[in-house]
Amino acid sequence: MGRVGPSGARRSFFVLAGSALVLLAAPSFAASSGGDQIAYSGIRAHASRAAAIDFAQLARLERLKKSFAGPLVPALMPEPQEKAEPNNRITLPSPFQAPLSPSAATSSAPSPSPAATFLAQSDAPGGGGLSFIPPDTQGAVGPDKLMVALNSNYVIQQKSNGAVLGTIPMTTFWGATGAAQPFDPKVVYDPYNGRWIVAAVNDAASATSSILYGISDTSDPQGTWHLYSLDADASDQTWADFPTIGFNKNVVAIGLNMFTNAGSYVQGRLIVLDYGALRANSGAGNPFTINVPGSFTIQPAVTYSATENTLYLVEHGSSGGGTYNFWTLSGLGPPSLSLVGSAAKTNPLGPWTIPGSANVLPQNGGFPADAADARIGNAVFRNGHIYYAQTVGLPTGLAPGNEARTAVQWVELDTNGNFVQGGRISDSTATSANGGHWYAFPSLSVNAANDVLVGFSEFQSNDFPDAGYAFRAGTDPANTMRDPVTLKEGEGAYFKTFGGGRNRWGDYSSTQVDPSDDTSIWTVQEYAGAPAGAGDGSGRWSTWWGKVAGGAAAPPPPPAPFTPPKCVVPNVVGRKLSVAKTKIRAKHCRVGRLTYAKSTTRRKGRVILERPAAGKRLKNGTKINLWIGRGPRR
Repeated sequence: MGRVGPSGARRSFFVLAGSALVLLAAPSFAASSGGDQIAYSGIRAHASRAAAIDFAQLARLERLKKSFAGPLVPALMPEPQEKAEPNNRITLPSPFQAPLSPSAATSSAPSPSPAATFLAQSDAPGGGGLSFIPPDTQGAVGPDKLMVALNSNYVIQQKSNGAVLGTIPMTTFWGATGAAQPFDPKVVYDPYNGRWIVAAVNDAASATSSILYGISDTSDPQGTWHLYSLDADASDQTWADFPTIGFNKNVVAIGLNMFTNAGSYVQGRLIVLDYGALRANSGAGNPFTINVPGSFTIQPAVTYSATENTLYLVEHGSSGGGTYNFWTLSGLGPPSLSLVGSAAKTNPLGPWTIPGSANVLPQNGGFPADAADARIGNAVFRNGHIYYAQTVGLPTGLAPGNEARTAVQWVELDTNGNFVQGGRISDSTATSANGGHWYAFPSLSVNAANDVLVGFSEFQSNDFPDAGYAFRAGTDPANTMRDPVTLKEGEGAYFKTFGGGRNRWGDYSSTQVDPSDDTSIWTVQEYAGAPAGAGDGSGRWSTWWGKVAGGAAAPPPPPAPFTPPKCVVPNVVGRKLSVAKTKIRAKHCRVGRLTYAKSTTRRKGRVILERPAAGKRLKNGTKINLWIGRGPRR
């Protein structure tokens, strides 16, 4: 996340040639209710700024700068704003089934060891020597490179060994759009179109708040990017917080939480982009805006399908009620967002306690870390199902921040939003003082074989914060997850509030499938690095990559029966014979009988008649008879 900037007059615009400058007045939105769904429709928006950057060139310029030698400058990232949960201390029964027993949600089988593991990015200062809290851990996986996007720096690494190929501060990456204080980075890779997609927000709690997004021009993240900025509110009364991101073959969607500049919750928002236009660098992706009253941290799914037209979205509802909301997005002009069933759905895993926000995650040496809330970390669509993960406090029914432990909850849904299976990665014996494991800030992904990898941070009162993960094979018993693995051990106590009170961690993490084989899954997670000195501000976060090899991919569907293409007769009248023959064969037809006939000198050697006539659709290989001009008789 970026620093909180001073409020004040809106900065002057500057844009590159060709950038859109049109801004809309704050739109009003109406929900329609029809059948069993509530639907919201968006209206057209316009980018305020646009830019193109070359990552490798910017990284070369960064290398030429002198290393920052002064003391680190504290940079407290804007805290994720929160919305009061409904019924957060009321337990509601599930209408689907009895809560799953704790034994049904765990497995004694070990998760596999990592196939690759190395440093992602340490707590190095960003531009101007800024020391950031928290990192907002994000990373994505491409064909041969990794991209780590944190509040401090954007780093490109070699996938084979973790070698750093290029580094630029987050402020430099987004600077060409006019963003001075960007925060909350998000990055995903689309294996079907070979593009990296990024999002962030800028200027928290300010009239100059903006929404940032962009796309790479190729599958190489070190190449050129097209970046855009949207004014969060033309009236300057609200600002955008905590972007989420997802896509399918048609759209890219960015979820946001909107707050007044004084900090009061207003509503949820969804930015919908025409993915085809975005890839073509046309019209900034033709953005639409959908305001969703009452919504909070709506999470679009990363869609692992080249054919799925619907974009699915999930949203945490109530901890005390154990509920979630399930959404679908369809269409482009304008897009329509529908709440499936017109009401929240109940999770049969049962309710839970709000994890925080409070410093409750234990670590050796005191200074517990902030647990944040139960918002959903990410969502994935795979093989016809939707998966997501979130942090929950246990047991249920307690006041926020008073839980005995935190756990990671994972859920699988069908395309109607109904619960299929799920569980909790939890140490049922853990307390804040007995060395038991607390788990928080999860993300997950699912490969072609329906294997699931869930990454997270883990905390114990007698250990330093670690990076970890747990795995389930697609063939494992339903509702089970294998035993957790510690990916990277913490190296020291983490204490870094800069006087802010909250010892912040997270605010999230990232887990994504390797596009090279569609079975390996990578996760990038935060752990406590070696501290520098003692006391508040001495803590150092760090982030670590782990790759886990999944099982064999599901067999491909049988090929469709081959249907020979039709012969579509081309119009070759007036063409030279050699050209006519080429065009006929290109249209899956054959050249038939050639008849030479008297013609003008100009038409000598050219087609003067063809049968069957041009435009007819006939059986593959149909012969096309031609009459060729031989010139006037002598």
